[in-house]
Amino acid sequence: MRCVLTITAVLFLMYQQWVCGQPQSRKQQLEEQKSAKLKNIAEINKILEEASTKKQRSLGELNAINAQIQQREQIRNAIRREISFIEKDISDTEKIIEGLENDLNNLKKEYARMIYQASKISNRYNQITFVLSARSFNEFYRRIQFVRQYAIARRKQLVQILKTKEHLENQNQIIRKQREEKTITLASLQQEDEELLNLQRQQSEIVRELSQREAELRQQYLAEKRELQELEKQTLTLIRAEIKKTGGSETKEIILTNPEDIKLANSFAQNKGNLPWPVDNGFISLRFGKQKHPVIANFYIDNAGIKIQSKQGTKIRAVFEGKVEAIRERMGPGYSIMINHGDFFTIYEPVDNVVVKENERVSTQQVLGTIMPNFEGTPELLFCIYKNDKKLDPEKWLYKK
Repeated sequence: MRCVLTITAVLFLMYQQWVCGQPQSRKQQLEEQKSAKLKNIAEINKILEEASTKKQRSLGELNAINAQIQQREQIRNAIRREISFIEKDISDTEKIIEGLENDLNNLKKEYARMIYQASKISNRYNQITFVLSARSFNEFYRRIQFVRQYAIARRKQLVQILKTKEHLENQNQIIRKQREEKTITLASLQQEDEELLNLQRQQSEIVRELSQREAELRQQYLAEKRELQELEKQTLTLIRAEIKKTGGSETKEIILTNPEDIKLANSFAQNKGNLPWPVDNGFISLRFGKQKHPVIANFYIDNAGIKIQSKQGTKIRAVFEGKVEAIRERMGPGYSIMINHGDFFTIYEPVDNVVVKENERVSTQQVLGTIMPNFEGTPELLFCIYKNDKKLDPEKWLYKK
């Protein structure tokens, strides 16, 4: 007698219950990611508004547009993932409904057969006559059991039909909600596509205008390249002097002997991916390593760290506790600050309104000074991290916004 759901339907029902019971649903996670990206976009937009006040287009304005495009693309990808998840949920629910409908049809057929069998017994004999006509006591007992069990089986079958109908109605409600959610999510994707298209138009317009000033941009590029080379030269000179002072010339590594310095270096290393940003607001305008110039073809910038574009007057903060190893005047305006964290070093430039001194102990997020504008007037901070004399990618060390 078939009184249970199909295995497929049961497994999918169990799967749905498991998904619904998770402490944080997939949708909540994607919504949180989207919310974080929108927060980043709002922050970038404030920087863009400041950059847009200049009389002519700037690389700073282009960087802000590019950063917004990147955030919008990430939001769009998250929405697409959500749509694929919803479609998978709909497909699973359709399979559950199909299984439940098959179960319900089979249960109804079986129940109809049972009613038919019961009616045949009722027509031929009265149930009492059927029991009393037994030829032996054993047969009498078996007939009593049969009548009882048959009645119980019919009641169970009816209960199973009602439960299956209830499951089916629940699944139909679920799939209606899933399809509504898909419609809303598709509309959200369309809105993001429109936002992205608008940003890409602005991007093309800025690139076209900047391309008309290529000679000026080349001069800026060469000046920036000289500054980067001078910074790296000064940095390596200072670090290698420290290596030599501690007796690590052969290994090219600083030999730490002071327990406090060892603890500091280990603590810095353990905080990889969790270091605070050196500015309260901003976005990465130039990544680590060899990066293509955003306008001039075949021009590359070999960046020793990352550049973070921010707003005028933003405070620059130490990303970790340590000692101010050096404060140096730059080729251009402002200062370069190096902080020692054991055998790790962080560099910040250009810094204006410096409020720390060499050999001073600083704490995490202590203010060092304020951000300065670059050659074209865009507030931009170069932030570097070294392990001994090896350059590291700072983006991997800062927490993800």
